[in-house]
Amino acid sequence: MKFISLIILLTLSSFAKDTHTKMTAKQLHVLQTIRDVAKSIPDKHGTTYENTLSAICITESDAGEALVGDYHHKKSITKASLGAMQIRVNTARHVSQYVKKLHWINKLSDIQIAARLLGDTRLSAKIATHYLVLLHEQRSNSFHAVSGYNGGMNNHPYYNRVMKNMAVVDRLVSSGKLS
Repeated sequence: MKFISLIILLTLSSFAKDTHTKMTAKQLHVLQTIRDVAKSIPDKHGTTYENTLSAICITESDAGEALVGDYHHKKSITKASLGAMQIRVNTARHVSQYVKKLHWINKLSDIQIAARLLGDTRLSAKIATHYLVLLHEQRSNSFHAVSGYNGGMNNHPYYNRVMKNMAVVDRLVSSGKLS
């Protein structure tokens, strides 16, 4: 009986792993958009972070499936994490202070920024990419930069989820589903 239970458990766990790597056409489109934007924004050493940002996108929004995060009914939608990359309005404003091409964001109201983050995957990707580049430049290594994306310096659980999703991204790239 224990043997049969073990077989059932292993079978169910393999289905669970498989469903996470199966992405809809919409999710693949969101991830490819993130990757295309990330490839166009290198850090000062010429490094791009398309794999990391794709993994963050899966971690944060299940590749665009959950566009509103950290929302509690007691606070304004402008305080929530929004869009495919789960950017907060204050993070968008912060990044725009450092990136000349994004200074226009400061002319928008919080509600306008929130609406843009929810509806514009490319903008979400641009802000997220510049934010990760800034974090890489300010922090000593990738662990601290990725942890910083989720608001911490040493966020092991978050980092581990992103790294797990990095393996998903690697499989999607190697299978030709993402470029």
